[in-house]
Amino acid sequence: MPDVAQRSSTASKPTAGLGGGDKAKHAMTSTWPSKAQDQRTTSERLLAMMGVASYSSLKTPTPTEPPVYPKDAPVPVFPLWKMYLFVTPRVAAPLLAHAAFQALTGITLSRGAAMALYSVSLILIGISFVQWCNRTALQFGTFDAQAGRDGVPDVDTWHVVRELLFIAISRPLVGVYFLYRPGESLLTLKSVLMFPLNMFIYAVILDFYFYWYHRLMHEVGLLWRFHRKHHTTKHPNAALSAFADHEQELFDALFIPALTWFTWRIDFATWFGTTVYILYVEAFGHSGIRAYFQIPTTWPLRFVGAELCIEDHDLHHRQGWKKSGNYGKQTRLWDSIFGTCKPRIESTQQNIDWNLSTPPPLPNHST
Repeated sequence: MPDVAQRSSTASKPTAGLGGGDKAKHAMTSTWPSKAQDQRTTSERLLAMMGVASYSSLKTPTPTEPPVYPKDAPVPVFPLWKMYLFVTPRVAAPLLAHAAFQALTGITLSRGAAMALYSVSLILIGISFVQWCNRTALQFGTFDAQAGRDGVPDVDTWHVVRELLFIAISRPLVGVYFLYRPGESLLTLKSVLMFPLNMFIYAVILDFYFYWYHRLMHEVGLLWRFHRKHHTTKHPNAALSAFADHEQELFDALFIPALTWFTWRIDFATWFGTTVYILYVEAFGHSGIRAYFQIPTTWPLRFVGAELCIEDHDLHHRQGWKKSGNYGKQTRLWDSIFGTCKPRIESTQQNIDWNLSTPPPLPNHST
């Protein structure tokens, strides 16, 4: 069964090459999710296992299409507590398992064993984030819904598999190398109590470095070639957060987090928890879900008008080289300070309904 991106995209975005003629396939043509299981390639099966193309894990019947709202329909506010309830157990599980194993056996995990544990954990966590975004998009619909959502392109299935795995494996390299100290206490009362503050500061600093690196890729011609592929998708879904050139992913996963840690030193457990929340924001930030999400890493910035929302990055993708704006991915703080914010279309103040936490009824004229 095709995913929400594929259903919506093929319904509203007819693509060259589907009729078998001599026209070249569009770069974002995505027909593989509709193949029978025995006709899929290895990479397509791996993507399906990751939840990119299958909704078999849903316990309720899946609608054939996400709801399509007009742009002036109320935008619900997704509760912050629901995000914490979903993500926090995924943060805690590997850390508690690690601590319990060491306490019960007296065996200290080596750097190599810690690398394996947290890489596997991030792979499983990342898969759950993609699946969650897909389910939520089916429930709430997406921004600019009439245009549909892009699926993982037929010609890039292996590329997306590799980049998704690279993200999950490379980020623990930074954390384990710089922060993990075998034999030291993994969880302390101080680290737990200070986690919200440290996560906020870390995310704001990371977004500063990301903002300038991202902005330079848009404004410097020599750097744009490393970012162009990521912008091939104008209406991404959560899995397409990993649709990028390897050079970009290298900076995203290694250099920017390393710079952040050298600026704001945190312990390993705090780093892992913060990284999981940052990955969650990256996933739903590319999902296009039509709801106002308070960013769990940096939500206090809402009180100074500098909080990011899903539509900000969605609008960024609809633009091209030097006209995108909205360069932040964890905050809108640096865009606000440096004058690169773009006006919202659907998540405007008059449209956001703070009393609404579920999808509004579809207007009679909407289909």
